[in-house]
Amino acid sequence: MAAVSGAVGAVSRPLGRDPLTHRVRLKFALNSRASLAPSPASAGIPGATNDGIKKASVLFRRLGGAPRVVGSRSSAAHVTRAVVAPNYKDDLDFDEDDDVYTWRVGGANDIPIRHLRDVYRGEAPLVAIPNPFCTSSSCPVRGIGDRTPLNLNRVFVSEDDRVLLKAIAFGSPDSLAAQCSFDCSVDGSFDEPCDVCSFTPEFCYRAGPRAKIYFEPAEVHAAIVNCGGLCPGINDVVRSVVNTLEVGYGVKKISGIRFGWGGFWKDGVENMPLTRRNTSGVQDRGGSIIGCGRGGGDVPKIVDSIEQQGINMVFVIGGNGSHAGANAISAECAERGLKVSVVGIPKTIDNDILHIDKTFGFDTAVEEAQKAIKAAAVEAKSALNGVGVVKLMGRQSGFIAMHAALASGSVDVCLIPEVPFAMEGPNGVVEHIKSLLATQGHAIICLAEGAGQEYVQETGTDAGGNPKLGDIGPWFCKRLKREMSCDVKYIDPTYMVRGVTANAHDSIYCTILGQNAVHGAFAGYTGISIGMVNTHAVFLPIERLIEKERLVDPDGRMWHRLLTSTGQPDFAMNE
Repeated sequence: MAAVSGAVGAVSRPLGRDPLTHRVRLKFALNSRASLAPSPASAGIPGATNDGIKKASVLFRRLGGAPRVVGSRSSAAHVTRAVVAPNYKDDLDFDEDDDVYTWRVGGANDIPIRHLRDVYRGEAPLVAIPNPFCTSSSCPVRGIGDRTPLNLNRVFVSEDDRVLLKAIAFGSPDSLAAQCSFDCSVDGSFDEPCDVCSFTPEFCYRAGPRAKIYFEPAEVHAAIVNCGGLCPGINDVVRSVVNTLEVGYGVKKISGIRFGWGGFWKDGVENMPLTRRNTSGVQDRGGSIIGCGRGGGDVPKIVDSIEQQGINMVFVIGGNGSHAGANAISAECAERGLKVSVVGIPKTIDNDILHIDKTFGFDTAVEEAQKAIKAAAVEAKSALNGVGVVKLMGRQSGFIAMHAALASGSVDVCLIPEVPFAMEGPNGVVEHIKSLLATQGHAIICLAEGAGQEYVQETGTDAGGNPKLGDIGPWFCKRLKREMSCDVKYIDPTYMVRGVTANAHDSIYCTILGQNAVHGAFAGYTGISIGMVNTHAVFLPIERLIEKERLVDPDGRMWHRLLTSTGQPDFAMNE
């Protein structure tokens, strides 16, 4: 076994279309240290060395695939050539003759998602049938041919399509917001730390309609439930799911489960029949036509109700807690061997769900919050030593406060849960606000509701299982009044922001999420959620989304942009 070090490259250029092979080509530069067993010669690959083949093999094993030799430069296939670059830094400058890695899509680097084939144990066989879904421009003319992916103008998505989960491969741990460390010694045998970040790509399943489905539309009873609180865009999602089920697939039985999880099993709560007709225009109304509610997540009772009602598709609109419930329901249905597809649609105004670009309603919330910030600015600038304080949503993550403050351009101080702050002392918030009043005569403060909980902490949990928060807004205002002579105006627009209709961007996003949720269910997937990753709609396993809350990165570019905008210092906690 010999330890080797160097940058590895392989080139693949398409000289002709190979419809049976799906490949992704990425360009990397890396410093690889690994122990390698002897390998055969380079099989006559031009320009290759034995060491190059060994290193390429190690790399491709890490990527979940295997390097392949498929022809020469003059063939109609791809060309693969392995080389060894003597030094990492020498390999940073790529030109047309430099080499890239290639591997098959599929394998260890895919993020797996559960399919009904893996869990269904019913008497009737699980059979894939042609998908009747089509758009007006791709539906076949009556009486002319069968519906196939070819003559449907590519309306279907291939099962082999993938989307890269992480779009950035960091070059150094010194890079802003880099998610890697200086220690890249694999087995601890190297004393010297290196300055190279490894990159292991992960691939999501691309969302969209499949050519084959696993439900007869006439036999589908779909249920839609909205859990947790309100958020702009819920009605848009409901409308999109209903329209896609009824118009796209021909489903006739769609039930709205009222007031959250409890609507499945609580006495006196009846389902709301949903159709394209009675959901027409609901996107112009705030709130939720099927209601909302926290708690009630008794999984055995919910699955009993699903069985009794003959429901075989469940669409869950909710945040982290609701997705955890959806995952538990999917697992219980799988344990019972039921043919039930459970699909989540991420809804949290806090934008705190991992991996996806954003949750629906977030853009609308940021836009609506501008009204409160502008009102606070008017009040502060119109008073002697005026201070405007706005408290926005954000229990554990400060995305709304950060984005709203950045968008307004008038906020002087933004405080979020992810960044602890000292109120007192030379580096504290109080001294900075005194300085603002002395220099500009006013100050505008934007607080996330979860900020500064060390000052107002409460105990216990709410009906949704979330830790109760102390009310930082009134406490903060009282503290300022006690410490200085100022005229404080406090605005809490929480319920105004939650209850508005979605803006155009969120409305489109909701439509995309609702449509793809239905496509995922008909494709036979369960325990999945829908989201945009690097601007592409994907299916992701719920487990990956609920590992933890997504938080603002205090070392990330967006927070740094905010600090540049507000000019606020580092409110370091006193030692």
